[in-house]
Amino acid sequence: MEYIKEDIETLLKAYKENEGKLFEIELQIEEYQNRLDYAGTVYEDTEKEVIENMQLKSPEYDSLHSNTNKISDKVSSTAINYKKEQIHINKEDRTHLQEEIRRLTQEREVLNKKIVRVKNWLDKLEDREVTVLEEFYINNKGKNWEKVVKIYNKKQEKELSDRQLRTIRDEAIKKILKIVNI
Repeated sequence: MEYIKEDIETLLKAYKENEGKLFEIELQIEEYQNRLDYAGTVYEDTEKEVIENMQLKSPEYDSLHSNTNKISDKVSSTAINYKKEQIHINKEDRTHLQEEIRRLTQEREVLNKKIVRVKNWLDKLEDREVTVLEEFYINNKGKNWEKVVKIYNKKQEKELSDRQLRTIRDEAIKKILKIVNI
């Protein structure tokens, strides 16, 4: 793939957003993995816990008083049904969780490549070029030259105009294009 200046600018502008997305994806993968670890597990309450919960539950719809011959007794209902309530199975959809982890892992790989690529470019440039690219593209999304001039002049302790900084930017992008277009 042959890169052009706009491709480089787009990746530089998206750098911070990609870092944020990567962090969120890491959290989501961890969350899905935790859910997957417990999917299908069995949890067993003690007899006392089940009986207390069944006794404290509000009356069920079918056990409300009606003019039928059905006799409803909470104590006998609890005694008969508490064994069924004692064992709970976590019924998470394992295939869905595994698919989400796979999808997020692929997204993570793509974002990692974009982030590492930008870090590599910046590592190969001079400090003044890095400062211009970081301030203009990464911190200002390619919009505010006045701010870049102020920050550059403060960091580098030199007085340069925005025209001079644009020249530095153009040189830096040419260097990056030489790196990526092998």
